[in-house]
Amino acid sequence: MPKNTKSSATSGTRKKNARKAAAGVPPLEKKQKGQKKEPRKKVYIPPSKPAPPQPDPLDTLGLIHRLPPELKDPVTKGRALEELQSKWIDESSRKGDESMECDALVTMLPVWFHRAPVFFTHAVRRIRLLAAALHFSYLRIPAVRDAAIFFLRDTATSEQIEALMGTWCMLAHDVDRQVYLLGQKSWSSVTSPGVDGETLVNFEMLASIMEFLQRILLDPSGVHLYLNPAAPVAPPTPGIKKPGGRFIPAAPREELESNKADEESDLDRNARLRFGALSAFRWLFDARLASKITSLDDLSRLLSNPLFWTSLYCGEHAPWIPDPEIHGLGHGQPQVRQATWALLSVLLQRYKGAIEPLIPILSVVLLRSAWVETDSGVRNVLFQPVLIFLKEFPNAWILEGAYDADKHEDGDDSDSDSEELETKTSSTRKEYSSEAYREFLQFLELGCAGSPVDGYPTVLVVLSTIPSSVIAASSRTGMPLDDFFTSFWAAINGHALSSLERKVPSASFLSSLLECLVFFLRRLLSGSQYHGALSGSVSDSLVPNNTRLQDVANELVRAQFTRVWEELKARHLRTDENDVGKLMVSSLLSLHRMNIDLFTTAWDTVSSAVLSQGDENLSLTPTVLRIFVDTFETKDLPAEVTRTLISKYVQETVGKCETVLASDATSARVLRNISVVITLMETFGSHLFRHTDFAVRVDNMFVNNALRILQASPQAISAFMSRRNDEDICVELWHVLLVDVSQQIDMLSSLLDVIGADICPKYLRPEDGDDLVKRLIQAQNFFLSENGQDILFQTLVSSLSSTVDDILYTTNALCTKLATVIEFTRIMLSKNYELTSDSLAFVLPNVFIIGYLLPVMFSTLETPTIDTARGIWNLWVSKADIALQGVLSGMIKEKLKELLQDCSTYTRPEDILTLSGHKLKGIDITPLPDIFPTPGEFDTMISSLPSDPPDPSLAFVESIIPAISEFDNPTISGLKFDSRGYSPYIRATSALLAYLGDNRSIAKENMWALRHILILAQYANDALRVPATPSGLFGPDVSWSELRRLLGKVHQLSTYLLSTGDDGLHSQVVSACISARATTSSDALVSFVVDVVNHARREDAVRDALVLRSVLKHLFASASKTDSEQWLNLARRLEKTAPQTTVAILASITEFAPEPLRMDRYRNEIASDVLGVPASRANTTGVVLLRRLAATAPDPESDVVFLPQQRAVNVVKTCQAWVSSDDDIDEDVENMMPLLFIHLSPILQNVAGNHWEFIFDVVENNLENCSFADSATLTMLGRSFRLILAIQDLVLTNKPLRASWDGKKESILVLVKNLVSTKLGQSQLRPVEHDAEVVTDGADRSEPRSLCRELALAMCHLLTDPSYEVQRMGYSLLHKAARKRTEYFVIESAVETEDTVGAELPAELLTILQSNLTSAEGFYDSESDNVKIDLSELYKVSGYLLAWMIMFDLFIDASIKVRSQYFNQMRSLGIMGDFFIPNVFDVLGLFSGKKKAFKLDIWAVDDFFIDHFEPESILGIRLLAAHIYHRALLTVPALIRAWISDCSDRQLLSRVVDYTASYFSPGIIRAELAQVRQADPSSELHTTENLVVKVSPSAGEVTASYTVDDQVLELSLRLPNDWPLHRLDIRDTKMVGVSEDKWRAWVLGVQQIVWQQSYAERSIVDGLTLFTKNVTLHFAGQVECAICYSIISVMDSSLPQKPCKTCKNRFHASCLYKWFKSSHSSSCPLCRSDML
Repeated sequence: MPKNTKSSATSGTRKKNARKAAAGVPPLEKKQKGQKKEPRKKVYIPPSKPAPPQPDPLDTLGLIHRLPPELKDPVTKGRALEELQSKWIDESSRKGDESMECDALVTMLPVWFHRAPVFFTHAVRRIRLLAAALHFSYLRIPAVRDAAIFFLRDTATSEQIEALMGTWCMLAHDVDRQVYLLGQKSWSSVTSPGVDGETLVNFEMLASIMEFLQRILLDPSGVHLYLNPAAPVAPPTPGIKKPGGRFIPAAPREELESNKADEESDLDRNARLRFGALSAFRWLFDARLASKITSLDDLSRLLSNPLFWTSLYCGEHAPWIPDPEIHGLGHGQPQVRQATWALLSVLLQRYKGAIEPLIPILSVVLLRSAWVETDSGVRNVLFQPVLIFLKEFPNAWILEGAYDADKHEDGDDSDSDSEELETKTSSTRKEYSSEAYREFLQFLELGCAGSPVDGYPTVLVVLSTIPSSVIAASSRTGMPLDDFFTSFWAAINGHALSSLERKVPSASFLSSLLECLVFFLRRLLSGSQYHGALSGSVSDSLVPNNTRLQDVANELVRAQFTRVWEELKARHLRTDENDVGKLMVSSLLSLHRMNIDLFTTAWDTVSSAVLSQGDENLSLTPTVLRIFVDTFETKDLPAEVTRTLISKYVQETVGKCETVLASDATSARVLRNISVVITLMETFGSHLFRHTDFAVRVDNMFVNNALRILQASPQAISAFMSRRNDEDICVELWHVLLVDVSQQIDMLSSLLDVIGADICPKYLRPEDGDDLVKRLIQAQNFFLSENGQDILFQTLVSSLSSTVDDILYTTNALCTKLATVIEFTRIMLSKNYELTSDSLAFVLPNVFIIGYLLPVMFSTLETPTIDTARGIWNLWVSKADIALQGVLSGMIKEKLKELLQDCSTYTRPEDILTLSGHKLKGIDITPLPDIFPTPGEFDTMISSLPSDPPDPSLAFVESIIPAISEFDNPTISGLKFDSRGYSPYIRATSALLAYLGDNRSIAKENMWALRHILILAQYANDALRVPATPSGLFGPDVSWSELRRLLGKVHQLSTYLLSTGDDGLHSQVVSACISARATTSSDALVSFVVDVVNHARREDAVRDALVLRSVLKHLFASASKTDSEQWLNLARRLEKTAPQTTVAILASITEFAPEPLRMDRYRNEIASDVLGVPASRANTTGVVLLRRLAATAPDPESDVVFLPQQRAVNVVKTCQAWVSSDDDIDEDVENMMPLLFIHLSPILQNVAGNHWEFIFDVVENNLENCSFADSATLTMLGRSFRLILAIQDLVLTNKPLRASWDGKKESILVLVKNLVSTKLGQSQLRPVEHDAEVVTDGADRSEPRSLCRELALAMCHLLTDPSYEVQRMGYSLLHKAARKRTEYFVIESAVETEDTVGAELPAELLTILQSNLTSAEGFYDSESDNVKIDLSELYKVSGYLLAWMIMFDLFIDASIKVRSQYFNQMRSLGIMGDFFIPNVFDVLGLFSGKKKAFKLDIWAVDDFFIDHFEPESILGIRLLAAHIYHRALLTVPALIRAWISDCSDRQLLSRVVDYTASYFSPGIIRAELAQVRQADPSSELHTTENLVVKVSPSAGEVTASYTVDDQVLELSLRLPNDWPLHRLDIRDTKMVGVSEDKWRAWVLGVQQIVWQQSYAERSIVDGLTLFTKNVTLHFAGQVECAICYSIISVMDSSLPQKPCKTCKNRFHASCLYKWFKSSHSSSCPLCRSDML
């Protein structure tokens, strides 16, 4: 290669020399060594003037500067941008490129490009955000984009391109994230390659952007002034001259408050602009690399400028800028520093070779900025570039130490100085003192400046790049290593690592310290004179020897290991003991590998510290020693010295403990020493006792000093017992303890503490001695004093109470000690006849619960225990006086009342009600007053519960619920739930429902309870509708079937109680409510209804309104128009005070009562009020009127007219005016519009106008803004779907409306399709049964083929949802979708001739079916149906079984071709044998011999109703599995038979065949025979004259007889008992007039029809029909097919119509196709001539 002749000088140096040469200045001579450089004379160089601002194309006169301030404030600009977006850009996008708006936008493009830089850099975030969004949507218009490209490439000046593209690039990298995201969209659209591979941003444009960004970085204020030129000074306002001649000057105009609020300081503005420019530079570097520009010559002026790099420095004055008047760019702006570090990281990673000329300045900049950084966020960014730089340029520390700021003040001298430094560095290593290194030491003193976890791991990496000469020269004391470690330990001394979590920082500190120690030792002992300077005694004339260095190293090791252990002992360094051990092991191994002497020094230091026994942390030494043992190899030096140290430590520890125990030391001192022994045993475990000397010594110590050790530390006894694996020693110690405690009884509590630890060996327990204890209690008078007897009695009472509480609250299993406790209680009571009433009051209530309540709860409770408890109760109650009986009765009732409401107990309310129904001695329980809460207590409970619905989507189901996006905290935290998932209120109310449902007469007398029962129904209904939303009243494991049962009971009871009113009930209720006084009626129903109305009007809450609606639903069933009029008057009176109650009454009148005469006028009044509501009150008054108007809308099927046409049009126009106004319209108003339009659309269908366009726009907007994932929008979404359905019904009969609808139909239905095909999760499916059904109906009416096919593919995952309600809804949708999918394939396969359309099973459905049910194995662990299996597992099984239901639904109404494709796919996947049969047979109990098969004697398996399916019941799961197996036998019997034939387990095969023959085959055979008997009268079995078909149900046989000339041709088909598992028997009883070959072909055809098809609705009928056709046509002269020898084709029932031109034989088309395919030729199968 030719030699490169280019000068090595940089561009700055070459430019400098060129300027000097041009001016005639001779070059300076090279400065001699030692000669001082003359001081440079400072000359002011004015900055280059920016180009004058470009005039506004539409404001050539500068009128913008003359406008008043209120017209230039950010609010006005923001509204202008919003109006430009909505009125012009959005309209243009909607209307297209041919619109007037689009032409205007193209024309105004230069104006926007002129004003855009101002908006892109505006101080107000909202302006930048609006500008970014507008710019993106503006350029998306194709015509505008083309004009913009033309303008930027051919028309715009360089100044315009520079300002626009520069600010645009900064906008795409704005400091605000939302602005950044929107800016990135538009910026990426012009920087990404297009179709032709080119981008709008070319090389010249990159240069313009780069120039603009440089200006921003160095002079942001100047650029801001250039973009926002100052307004011309306005002439002073003339003053006012008073009549007296005095002149008063005009007051200065004050700035608007909005301007003051939006003001941004110059410092913040400059920082924001610099951040955008720095971030944009990162993109610019990537773009340059993409353009293959790897040089930085054009940026050398910026990158070599020391002022630019002050953006890395956190201080006010950067040390490399000597001028104190120059302030750093990064001072007070952490975001700017963070962006600069990120930019530097890009340079180091991608331009490593290009930045080498910048190394001198970068060395100073990085090293002087990194260690003094104060912001934690910046520190997280700077570590990476600093480490990369130091790794790539290790001489940075030398360059930094030799850097002279005065020399580098002028940027042009950088090259010469760099050359001089390189010469010095290469020639000799002169010792330069480094301020950066001193700052690095300060960085360590502050604990890595507050970032120890991130900082300490980098210390060793940084330290490895620092030359030893720099470290030595920078030492202020002459001892560089001492200085370093002093700074390191200063973080501990200064509490720099003190925080709530100190273990992780301390571990990082210790790890870094030990690593640095090893690193310095390697340098010291490396033998290099260069590193010898670290010893601190090296000068130019003294060279250190090896002995001196070894001594320094040993002293360093000794000092640091001593300091480490001292800090660990004093807990100043709080590191986890395991981490300490691992780190010390690693350091010791490194020292061992490096130098044996160093290891010996370190080990001696550690050993001395360990044996000092003065550490406060008892577990430190044992833990570290244990890690030493586990880590060191067994045969090397470290392991040997470790064993020696452990032996010394253990012996010394035990010796000290023995000495203390032998002396009269205090308990605290004994505890101190014994705790060390405990820690040793807990750390080393039983391994410690393998040393015989230690074991014998410790055994003797514990046995000889047992009582004193017990007194000092019971934990020591527990630790010894648990870890001493010697039964003899432990028993000996236990006996010694028992003897000692018997002599000193006050130590019994300590011994009990040992037992309470529950770690003592079981062999210490004595044998059973209950009989002895019973005898002792019976003879207690001879052993215990009266006080002792009282204590024993209280102990038994406490034990009895705790035992009962354990059973009631702790576990659902019976306590094993119940029989013993009740027996001891009986003995105790039998020997104490003089017990007081108070004593009995503590005992007898628990005895009552054991004798009467527990048997109701647990049927397995032992009878002797029950009899004992009842005997005690009856004996002592008969002896008690009336007062004691009253006390006991009250205590028991209070206990039952507490249990009724207590959710932590396992007692069910039904158990308490069952107990109250028994006749008990000494107590009479009336449930309602005795054990239920009072009405006041019920009201108090309900007042603390949420009155709003749990989910806003419920407004779609209940129209009277306001569509508020977020209700006020409908959930309650802290509520407890019982085992059924009931909260206290639900638990008490459900019990009240059960009691009143069985005692209806009591219910009539206590009508107040009905309100709470209806509230219970409301809460249960909400939980069922939104199962994924927690309501706070039901737990997550509540049973949905149980909630449905509750709803059924509530409906029965409320119907009974509310259907007994007299004729005057309505007038009495309304009169009492209007007069606001208590009713005087004696009718309890009247009082109840008045109370419900008063509650509703007083609270005006959704809950009370729904209760009122439920009551009125029953009452209005027998109401007259007069009654409706009265309720209408009441509703009008409550309009202002209780609007929610008004809506509930109006909706009830409209839906359930006769139409009042004044209702029509009332509707028109409301509509008239709506017309007078301005847009400013639409969110308040407007929404209330809309709700009221919608509540009065009649049923569309009724004859009542909602509103007159013109008034309806005006209502819609009013809504349109609200939407088009500048006021913000709430979601509540938008929610009401679709609901109102549903009722108005039939009225408006024949009225032309733009109101239909508005309605269509509302629908489209709702579909765009709503989703199934957002519950707050489900109401709007569902109502919009209903409105679509209403419109589709109208366009069927209305041609003009259909023409308007066709313009919007496509876009709306695409949105519908996208919404329906979205995958929904459990949390997204609120009450969407209704929503989804509406969606499905809409899909059926819009695009039944494509949409339903997508539904089938996209919604199968609903069957795997953990909520059964979602599964049920998903099955309902997929059932319809499966029918539509099959219908599509049937039609396509029928019209398609080339077999391009294949009927495939949904892949998502197959994924579900190809899974194994592990939970099915637990169904038959018990013979009863009460097997406890987690509900989530049951729901998995139910979803899996429903998936098989969908699979078999796909076969319904399928053609033979489609059915065979489904069948072949299932067979190829092996899905039946691998998954269906194992899973379903497991549920039915057939797949394992240990299980009993589920008996189906009383169950019918041919039908199953999903609506009544209860997945919480194992019985329901089994019945569904049985039904699915029945469907499999009907749908794909061939696949079942294939598994039967392949089954090698004879026992399993026998069980399956017998089970099928017993429960499934009889029904299938009866259905088959019934189909033959009840064949279609128009079928050939009835119309053929000579044919007779006989059916024998008892024999399971069908016979077909055909008569020809008094001769009978007969065929019999006999079904086996296990049909369809085995073949049917076809017998040719009589064969007349037919050849044997042809007869055999006919029989084979019947077999194929009946046997080989995967599914046929009337398989035997089809087979007999084929036989009939063959026989009839044979005797009619029809020629059979020469291939299959049948007249009728088995495949498509066609005749042989394809003749051979040579031999004249005819063939079936299907037979010929099969022949051609198998023979690979098109010749005739008989004569071999070509047939094509």
